[in-house]
Amino acid sequence: SSVPLRWRPELWLDLRARGCQARLIGAGWRERGLAAASGSGRGAAALGAALSALRLADVEVLPGQARLRVADEYLLHLLLHHDGSHAQVRQEAQQRFRAVLGDGARHLMLLPMGRQRWLASALEAADLATWTETLQHAGLRAGRIEPLLHAEWQRVGRQIRDADAVLVLPRDEGATLLRLIDGEPVDLAWERFDSEDSASLERRVRAFARLPQGRSRRPAWAQTGSGGGLLTETEEAQVIYLLPESGTLCRYVRERSGSGGGPDGLSG
Repeated sequence: SSVPLRWRPELWLDLRARGCQARLIGAGWRERGLAAASGSGRGAAALGAALSALRLADVEVLPGQARLRVADEYLLHLLLHHDGSHAQVRQEAQQRFRAVLGDGARHLMLLPMGRQRWLASALEAADLATWTETLQHAGLRAGRIEPLLHAEWQRVGRQIRDADAVLVLPRDEGATLLRLIDGEPVDLAWERFDSEDSASLERRVRAFARLPQGRSRRPAWAQTGSGGGLLTETEEAQVIYLLPESGTLCRYVRERSGSGGGPDGLSG
């Protein structure tokens, strides 16, 4: 999808599990940073700390509203393949969330991810209310609220056109893995582990990448466990993309061992 034109500066708040990054983005097409600050903590505490830090960074006037981009630790995702209307897709997503989460109040986001593919993301209504209150105390109102996952996909998705690829999105408390067939998202998984443990990341990516395409084409809950099920090696050469917080997309080719018993390797 195309990047919209910003007619005036915008305040972007990237809320992660252990902190928040506040950025003032200039008007225009390009993502041009005018000022940036960060705050530690979780949820509302991180938002407040980041906004306080930004006001200390010689920013005289902030925009009246903030664009909030929420990391995966606060959300439950569902990747849907559906050819119906937006309302029909939304209804299916609500039914699936209700089946897993019950009847509690939640904020549902539904965003396109490709041809007949949708990302549905559920956020606890209580979390959103607390964050909105924190923004109001800072003289701001919540504008667009979206999953950080979708914002990242909009930025880098068009660069990935391999027959079989995995996009790895590291988070503070794990990673989100997105399986792509011919550039189209077909499977989504959330893996929770120590973000400092690179061996765990490699094991999780390797297991997820081995899932056969037929199984991967079915919608999958993002926060289900990774255990169980026979993993079958796919035939195609795979490409692994890593998008760290720095925003620089890294590409690796997943080599097959050939012997059948050795480990797979990643080469740049």
